[in-house]
Amino acid sequence: MKFTIRNVKNLSKASRFVVISAFITILIFGIVLLLTQVQRINAKGTDDCLTCHEDNDLTMEKNGKSISIYVNGSAYKGSVHGSMDCADCHTGYNPEAMPHSKTKVKIDCKTCHDNVKGIDASVHNKVECYACHSKHEIKPAKIFAKQQSDNCMKCHTGKNITAYKASMHGKKDVGCNGCHQGGHEVKKIAKNEVPNTCGKCHGEHQKNFNNSIHQVVIKSGNTKAPTCTDCHGSHQLLTTKMSIESQSCLKCHLNERMFPGEGRGSAKFVAEYKTSIHTSIGKDGKEAAGCSDCHGNHMIQKPDDPVSSTTSVHLPETCGKCHADVIEKFRKSAHGKALKDKNVMAPTCISCHSEHSIKSTRKSDEFSKLKQVDICLGCHLEGKLPHKNYKGEEVLISNYKESFHYLALKSGKTNAATCSDCHGSHEMNKFSDPNSKINRKNVEKTCGQSACHTKQLNEFTGSVHEVSMMTKENSDAPTCTSCHGNHQILKKDDKTNLISNAKGLVQLCSDCHNSVELVKKYSLPGGRTESYQNSFHGLAIRGGSKVAANCESCHGYHNIRASNDSLSTINKKNLPQTCGKCHPGAAQTLFNTSIHSSEDRKTSPVLFWIKAIYIFLIVATIGGMAVHNIIDLTKKVKFKNRVH
Repeated sequence: MKFTIRNVKNLSKASRFVVISAFITILIFGIVLLLTQVQRINAKGTDDCLTCHEDNDLTMEKNGKSISIYVNGSAYKGSVHGSMDCADCHTGYNPEAMPHSKTKVKIDCKTCHDNVKGIDASVHNKVECYACHSKHEIKPAKIFAKQQSDNCMKCHTGKNITAYKASMHGKKDVGCNGCHQGGHEVKKIAKNEVPNTCGKCHGEHQKNFNNSIHQVVIKSGNTKAPTCTDCHGSHQLLTTKMSIESQSCLKCHLNERMFPGEGRGSAKFVAEYKTSIHTSIGKDGKEAAGCSDCHGNHMIQKPDDPVSSTTSVHLPETCGKCHADVIEKFRKSAHGKALKDKNVMAPTCISCHSEHSIKSTRKSDEFSKLKQVDICLGCHLEGKLPHKNYKGEEVLISNYKESFHYLALKSGKTNAATCSDCHGSHEMNKFSDPNSKINRKNVEKTCGQSACHTKQLNEFTGSVHEVSMMTKENSDAPTCTSCHGNHQILKKDDKTNLISNAKGLVQLCSDCHNSVELVKKYSLPGGRTESYQNSFHGLAIRGGSKVAANCESCHGYHNIRASNDSLSTINKKNLPQTCGKCHPGAAQTLFNTSIHSSEDRKTSPVLFWIKAIYIFLIVATIGGMAVHNIIDLTKKVKFKNRVH
């Protein structure tokens, strides 16, 4: 009997139920049997595939090229897909056919991984999954994340990117995902996003950069303005001063199209830095001072911005980062004090050293002793400084160019004194300042410093003038400049120099020793100048003699000491030698009498009376003759009148 649906319909309800139940049971059993068989076949399938594909030499021809189709079985089984069968991904293949499929079937990972987020908006949205995760050796997410950077560089092989491994980020294990996010949401970083990206780790620097002139320019729409990667690089991350400043800052600031002209801020102006002492010397491959040392690194301001590190008021702090000892002297100087008082004409470091073309003060011609004069006179002449100390000071300063010091410098004598030798290079102060090198109490040491007048300093030390200067407050005792002058110092044999001739010397000494005020103030012996002038020596000098003794001949010039000092040239024991220079063999008795004899009744009564009698006789004689002549003349006139 043929079994049909119609026959089933003809059966009773009970019989129909039995038949349908049996059919369903057989169907379910068949499906289970089929699934079991498929599972059994699949379980064998991976091993069957690997039987061939584990052969290292297994290849196939594609477009005329031989392509390896080798699969590392152990690596595959150890991957996250190890429990899956090849056919789960490679569908539509006939293992019995060679090749297994005439057309390549694209594997769609989304069939299983349909919950992947961000991939559509990622720069990798058109990149195949296996490009990152590989085809068969797929690693767990944790392991993959640790090796992410190496994995990225399998595709990104550009020189700029491969330099990442030697960069600071590479050394500190900051992976690609640190900047580009990573995972499936990898993104390209736009220029305006760079500060925020870097700021995730470098927040303080981002804050400073946001207040810099560079960020201001970026916000104004200038696409050429630098951001983090322009200076530090993107993957190679330049960190040394030389790489950042020489290659990054100068890359823009030496561009004459971006910074035209020749003035401050121009490319030509900045180019001077490359020849400066800051670049020519360095340590460990770094410049002595780079752009960021002066201008800052992230919060760079316009030079004329009041908060800029390169404004005049902040320059001492900026330069002091390297030159702390120099700046300490500068702050105490007249220049530093004027700057602190906001004097707009006060000089700063760049006033003398310039800004970018800073040269060695020892080796450069620009800072030769001769040119130092022009630097100083550039301010101290031509009325540029209205706060002069006294009338005529400017003329006094200009006289330096007529001095022996300046003329010696011009003739090539490098040990001759220039401005900084006397005033100091950074610690210059007014002469009234006790710490000034030209203060009256300090002048002798300034003049007697090494390589200058050391011999004269040794002679002057211990003299009556030096002792008075050092022991008495506001002493009027002469020091070097009192006799030689300060700026207009002349050569000793210059005819216009007071100390070049005896008359000048006598006049120079008399200016003090003939002063009633000074004689009284310091209880000095009086009448010394007058007694000398009336002596044979004085009369001879006044008469033009060039060999007669003057003040210096007896007292010396630097080592002037009191007569009771055993080292004094006018001490009784030393007088034979002193006077013997002109009067060899002079008798000792000559030196027992007072040299500066006066006609004072108390000190020299004999001389007083001799002088009195002598004057009386002169007056009486001349007066008597005058009376006689007058009487005689009167008689003659009367006689003549009688005759007529």
